Amino acid sequence: MLRDNKLKPTGVSIEPAESQDEKLSRSVQVKLFRWQAVTAGLCLLARSLLLYVWTKYTIRGLQQSDHLISGLADIVAWAFLFTEIAFTAYRLYPQHLQSIAYGPKAAFRPRLRITGTQVPKVDVLIFYCGEELSILLDTARAACSLDYPQDQFRVTVLDDSNSASEAIKALQSRYPNIFYSARKGKDKSWHKAGNINHGLEFMASLPGGPYELVAGLDVDMIPEKDWLRRLAPHLCLDPKVGLVSSNQRFYNVPPRDPLGQLLQFDQLQFVRQLRKDFGGIGLGGGTGWVASRVALDSIGGFAVDSICEDFLTCVDVTEAGWTVALLDEDLQWGLLPGSLNGHTKQIQRWTSAMLSFYQALSFGSAKRRHQRGFQIAADVSTIAYVVAMNLCYFGLPLMVLSGHPLVHIDSQDQLQTLIRLGFADFMAQSAQGFLESWTANFTIYCWHEPSHLWHAPLYVGPLLRRWLPTLAAITVGKVAKLSPGISAANKSSETRYISRWQRLKVIYTECSVLPHLFVLGTCIAGAVLFLYNATYHHLSATDHSTWTYIVTHVGYPPALFLWSSALRSACTPFWYAVCVPRSIARETLLAGDEKSEAAYPTPEAKDQRHRRVKEWHLVFTLAYFLAVFVWSSSRV
Repeated sequence: MLRDNKLKPTGVSIEPAESQDEKLSRSVQVKLFRWQAVTAGLCLLARSLLLYVWTKYTIRGLQQSDHLISGLADIVAWAFLFTEIAFTAYRLYPQHLQSIAYGPKAAFRPRLRITGTQVPKVDVLIFYCGEELSILLDTARAACSLDYPQDQFRVTVLDDSNSASEAIKALQSRYPNIFYSARKGKDKSWHKAGNINHGLEFMASLPGGPYELVAGLDVDMIPEKDWLRRLAPHLCLDPKVGLVSSNQRFYNVPPRDPLGQLLQFDQLQFVRQLRKDFGGIGLGGGTGWVASRVALDSIGGFAVDSICEDFLTCVDVTEAGWTVALLDEDLQWGLLPGSLNGHTKQIQRWTSAMLSFYQALSFGSAKRRHQRGFQIAADVSTIAYVVAMNLCYFGLPLMVLSGHPLVHIDSQDQLQTLIRLGFADFMAQSAQGFLESWTANFTIYCWHEPSHLWHAPLYVGPLLRRWLPTLAAITVGKVAKLSPGISAANKSSETRYISRWQRLKVIYTECSVLPHLFVLGTCIAGAVLFLYNATYHHLSATDHSTWTYIVTHVGYPPALFLWSSALRSACTPFWYAVCVPRSIARETLLAGDEKSEAAYPTPEAKDQRHRRVKEWHLVFTLAYFLAVFVWSSSRV
C-alpha cells in the first residue's frame, strides 16, 4: 500500500535547473516523440501490407507445383520470408506499438535543483566486489565530496570481496561521513541485490537510524557534484515517486567507438526508456538512482529473485503504488568494458539478466503473477529476436550462396508490386528511425539492430542455458580475451604492446571468432557466385533479365540491406584488431579537484554524447533502392 514520503523539510527551496536553450531543445524532442506515433502507424501499415502481399505471392507461386516446399529453392524463399517476419515480430511491432501508445503522452520531467541547507537526509551506497581499488577510491572520494550538506548524507562502501577495509579506513580521516561494511562468511547470496539489502540493514543500525532517502552507485560511476541536489527534488515534490534515476554516461569511450558500445546505451536510454517513462512504466538503471526509504521498505528491499535486480525492483515499486521517474540528465560517469572480452561478456550478462527478469515475473513472487501475460509476450519477443538476428547473420549469407532466388515471383507485375511496397516500407521505417535518431541528437543509427548483428551468437548461450542447460554447456565456448593494444596474456600490471598480426592470432586462437569468420567467408563467396551468374548467365542487352535476376536473388532492397549489414558486422572483431583503438590510461581522463581531492572526468572525456554517427550504409541502400524503384517504374 502506498504511503506518503513526507520528505519535504520546512524551508526547502527547489528551483528550475535548465537554460532557455535546453528548454527549447527539449520541446523539440517532445514534438519528435509525438510525431513518432504517426510514423509508427505508417510503419505498421506498410510492413503489414508488404508481408501480406509477399506471403500471398509466395504461397500462390509454390502451390502451382502442388507442394509448398518442393526443393531447395522453395526452402530458400520461405526461409527469407520467415527471417523478415521474425525480425518484424521483435523490432518493428513491439517498438512501434509503444510509440503509438506512449508517444502522444511525451513530456520530459523538469530539471530541478534543491538549494540551501534544508534538504532531506540521504544514505549513499557504493557497491564493490573486488574491482580495481583505484576505481573504488575515485568513486568514494567523489561521493563524499558532493555539493550537499555534510551532515545530511552518509556514504557506505558495501564490499562483497572483503578486500577494501584498509583503503576505506584511510579515507575516514579525510571524509568522516564514509563508512564500510562487508557481508561475512557464506552469507553472500543474491549477488548485488543481497549486497544492497545488507547495506539497508547496516545503515539502519548506524546512529541516527536510516535516512529518508537511499542512493546507489556502481563502483565505477563517478557522480557529478550536484547529483543529489538534482535527483532529490523529484522525491520531495511528488509523494508518489518512489525511485528516480538518471542516465548512465561513460568517460572512456574509445575513438570511433569500434565495438558500438555507446550506441546500445544511447538507444536504450534516449529512446526506449524515455518512451516507457512517458507511459508510466519506467525501469530505472542499476546505478545513479535515489529512492525513498519508505518505498523500499514497503516492498521488502531490492528484489532478490533475479540478477536483473534493478528492473525487477522498479516493477515491485510500481506494483506497490509508487512511481519510477527517469531523468534525461547526465549526472554520473562510468567505465565501459575496455576489451573485446569485457564487451562480449557484458552482452551475455545483459541477455542472461533480461531472461531472469522475465522468468521472475512469471514464476517469482505472487505479487507479480498477474504479469504472466507480459512474461509470455517478452519470452516470445526474445526468442523471435534471437532467431531473427541469427537468421540474418548466418542464414541470409547461406541463402545468397545457394544461388536460388530469395523472392518467389511469377511475373514482372508481382515483382514491381513487391518493389513498390518494399520501398514504401523502407522509407517509413527509415523515417521512424530518423526521428528516433534525432531525439538522441543523431548519436544512434536509424536502423539500430543491423549494426549489431555480430552479437547474434552471443545471445544463443544465455537463451540455451535457460531452456536447454545441457546443450548450452556443450555449445557455448570461450569468450574473447583481448584488450585494446595489450596482449591477452598480460596481467593487469603489464602493458606490453603487440603487433596487429599478433593481435589477429590472439583473436583467432583465444576468441570465439569462427562464427564471424564463417559469415565473412560465406558473404564473400556468395557475392562472387552472384556476380559470376549475373554477368555470364543472365546478361542481356535487350531486356531487363539482368535486373530481374539481381533483384530477386540478392538485390531485393530489404535483403541487400540485411546481407550487407551481416557482411559489415562480421568485420567488426577483425577491424577492432587491425585498427586497434588507442589505449588511454584512465587517470588521464580525470581531472583532480584541489579542495576535495576528488577526481572528475574531463570535459573532453565527456564530449562523446555529441559524437554523431555516420549513416553511409543507409545512404548507399537508399540510393540503390531509388534506382530499383525507378527501374521498376520504367517497366510500366
